[in-house]
Amino acid sequence: MKQLSNLTKIMFCLIAVLLVITVMLGIATAVKDSKDKQENAQSGTTVTPIPTPSALPEATEIPEPEREPEQAEQPEATSTPVPTEKPAASGSRRIALDPGQQKNAMTEDEPVGPGASAMVDKMSYGATSTTTGKREYEWTLPFTLKLKEELTARGYEVFLTREEAEVTISNAERARMANESGADIYLSIQADAAASTEAHGIYAQIPSQGNVYSGDMYEECRSLAKEIQNALIKETGAKDRGVQENDKVAALNYSEIPVAVFQLGFMSNVEEDTKLWSEDYQNKMVKAICDGIDAYFGNQE
Repeated sequence: MKQLSNLTKIMFCLIAVLLVITVMLGIATAVKDSKDKQENAQSGTTVTPIPTPSALPEATEIPEPEREPEQAEQPEATSTPVPTEKPAASGSRRIALDPGQQKNAMTEDEPVGPGASAMVDKMSYGATSTTTGKREYEWTLPFTLKLKEELTARGYEVFLTREEAEVTISNAERARMANESGADIYLSIQADAAASTEAHGIYAQIPSQGNVYSGDMYEECRSLAKEIQNALIKETGAKDRGVQENDKVAALNYSEIPVAVFQLGFMSNVEEDTKLWSEDYQNKMVKAICDGIDAYFGNQE
């Protein structure tokens, strides 16, 4: 019994010690909390107790902000040349070209102008080449086809009064064809000949201001002829025989659009005739005529 009594005392002592420890821990915790509250109060910070995992609300997935659909990568912009209202062309300008003369001569007469009593030959063979023996019509067609090619490359529409040698079309009829083609201007391409083998150079023919048939277009005709004549002389170095007024040329009198007849050289002059058949010289004249046409239309804008 004595032993049991001692054991009981020991247990009571242990319990007392545990109670003391528990009380002391509680006091320490209370003191710490009180101290923390004081510090927080001084700093202005409110301490929110961290909830235990069981107290946390279930996490809700925050949807990502909607993104605009990606646009397909755009190709780099390419600059498209503005149809340079081609100084002259832009596809709307049309040129009527007449390769002068033809294989079939027409010795009959026709009025020099609409309703005129004065008569002129409908169409002749033209000049004869001193160096090749060929006729003028054999030179004018290939040359005019080259001219057409370059004008087309520059954006013009081109109408030809003939595309072969064996035709039967008078000067008056060719002018009417040009009028009806919707062309803006009309050029007759020719070569000349003279009794003197010394004669050489380039010149243009236009109606005079007093021409009863086409004199109302005098300023336009002169501007057209002058621009081309200047370009031809500059490019070829040929003698400048100027812009000549002539009211006895059917090609001029029947035209209802600005017109000029170009005599591009003398086949009766050996040196000049040789040049006329030279491809290099022809290319220079083609360029010059096209440049002159560009300049003429450029002045109209």
